Amino acid sequence: MKKLLFRLAILAFLLGAAWGGYRFFRQRGSQRSAEIVTTPVRKGDIVIRAFSRGELRAVRSVTLTAPNLFTTVQVTRLAPAGSLAREGDLIVEFDDSERRASLEETLLEVAQIDEQIRKAQADIAIRDNQDQVDLLRSRYGVRKADLEVRRNELLSAIDAKKNLLTLEEQKRRLKQLESDIKSRQEQAQAELAVYREQRNKSMIDVARERQRIAQTRVLSPMTGLVAIKQNRSGFFNFGQQQPDIREGDTLQPGMAVADVLDLSELEVLAKVGELDRANLREGQEVLLQLDAIPGKKFHGRIKSMSGTATSNVFMGDPAKKFDVIFSLDMRELLTSLNVNKEDIERILATARANAKKAPLAPAMPMMFAGGGMPGGGGMPSGGGMPGGGGMPGGGGMPGGGAPGGGMAGGGMPGGMPMGGAPSGAGGPGGMGRGFGGGGGGAFGGGGGGGFGGMSEQDREKFRQLMQKELAGKNPMDLSPEDRQKIFARIREQMGSSGRPGAAPGGAPAGVRAPGGAGGAGA
Repeated sequence: MKKLLFRLAILAFLLGAAWGGYRFFRQRGSQRSAEIVTTPVRKGDIVIRAFSRGELRAVRSVTLTAPNLFTTVQVTRLAPAGSLAREGDLIVEFDDSERRASLEETLLEVAQIDEQIRKAQADIAIRDNQDQVDLLRSRYGVRKADLEVRRNELLSAIDAKKNLLTLEEQKRRLKQLESDIKSRQEQAQAELAVYREQRNKSMIDVARERQRIAQTRVLSPMTGLVAIKQNRSGFFNFGQQQPDIREGDTLQPGMAVADVLDLSELEVLAKVGELDRANLREGQEVLLQLDAIPGKKFHGRIKSMSGTATSNVFMGDPAKKFDVIFSLDMRELLTSLNVNKEDIERILATARANAKKAPLAPAMPMMFAGGGMPGGGGMPSGGGMPGGGGMPGGGGMPGGGAPGGGMAGGGMPGGMPMGGAPSGAGGPGGMGRGFGGGGGGAFGGGGGGGFGGMSEQDREKFRQLMQKELAGKNPMDLSPEDRQKIFARIREQMGSSGRPGAAPGGAPAGVRAPGGAGGAGA
């Protein structure tokens, strides 16, 4: 009996456990089904968005350089940095005392030659008068002898013969005199032509000196903001800030002195990846957001896209990217800065007027910040404008000041040779085809090849070693000797990585300093 009760109890327990488990899993399944979110299927286009950061820069700018006067030139007058220059305003003036002294000497030579020409002309006139007298006398002698010959019928044979001989002699003398006069006239005209050629040469020298004197006054070709360049003609220690060019500095011919920036029209230069590049096209609308005006978005369009991609290894970004230029709606930007309508129309009219001029140099990238042009912007880089030494505000657009900031470098593809002749330095691609390994020596072939001879691990190792050696320094600020030492140390640490090179290749492409303009979406 007890065994039967025990079995019934176990059966009841098992049935209860089975029922409880059933209820538990059923309730849990209902809760899970209640948590699943559903939505109806819709048919439509998938919106693909691309984001990037870039640099705000002027669409038009021009670089003013020191004139080529075959010697160094000294700055005597210079427009203030950050000032607004109108078309035709004096930006920089150089010392022209030597050229004026040379002009005075050339003018003195011209005066001396003019005096020689006048003297030669006077001598010719006097000689012509004397020749005319001699001709008259000679012709008179011929005429007299001819009359004596006509009397031969009345004279003896001897006297008649004498008269004939006298006539022949007078004719011979007349002919000789005419020949001598012609020769003297030709000689005098030749001497006069020599003097005139000397005068023409001196006048060419005068025109050349006057042109050189005119080149000492550099005027603004358009209305824009003046940005003074740094003086790179001296010798500075590593890490020392190079000063801006100022009055009294001596510059080499062709050295850049200042930039004139047309801030009436701005654009954004950004880089996009290879995947995003496939979804972009020229003329496509974009939204731009500026760091200086947070919370606001501005409309723009894609102006142009580069056909080749470049990479920037030194900034820690080995991926290849394309340059894309975005236009910016200036009316929308100026309205957000509380510029009144009259000033907006005047600024846009200035932009249209400057756009009709001859093509100018590429605009200088700069960082965008609120109110005026504060200093301390981007760091110096490749071939662009160095940062620091910013320009004071207040010189920009009216009604709130032109947004601006320090200037950031522009990055120059192609790099520089590291001692000796480069084996094809230039073109985007940075380093050569890999570092030389073991007995391969030096670096691989120049530009365009990227890091084809290095594995992904070697590339990462190279980037880490390069960042460690640079320690935050800009490679473009280093001397060629310092760059050689850095690459030699990296090559030793890299060991035999990469393919051996035959000749020193090009140094990495120029480093681009990051700008301040916000992201652009398309």
